[in-house]
Amino acid sequence: MTLDEFLAEQLKDPEYAAAHAVGRPFTNLALNVWSLRETKEMTQKQLAEAAKMKQPRIADIERDESNPTLLTISRIAFALGVTASDLLAEPDDTRLAKARALVEASAAKQTRRPRVAQRTEDATEVPEPAPRRRAIA
Repeated sequence: MTLDEFLAEQLKDPEYAAAHAVGRPFTNLALNVWSLRETKEMTQKQLAEAAKMKQPRIADIERDESNPTLLTISRIAFALGVTASDLLAEPDDTRLAKARALVEASAAKQTRRPRVAQRTEDATEVPEPAPRRRAIA
């Protein structure tokens, strides 16, 4: 059974269909903010600064873990150069595909080879870099 077939089956249940309809605009918002930001090659921090908010707020919206106000949606829309209704609309498949491709290409560039100790007289190993700590905004 495909995902589309499963969803079609689930939507036959009126209770599920109602919950799906209520949550759909937030899912659309998450996908549209993410895909527009990626295609404009903006970081979450850059978008947050342009929308006059903090980066974790953008991250929450992109993860669909937020219930943003209309003012927040409007600020993000303005920063991305679209309307608020564009952010709530069904995501554009072409833009989603382009955003996914950009993210995959970026991830491929960041893939590093494992560090190998160089041979020296004392044969010491190169230490692993310390894990990055998340900056508090």
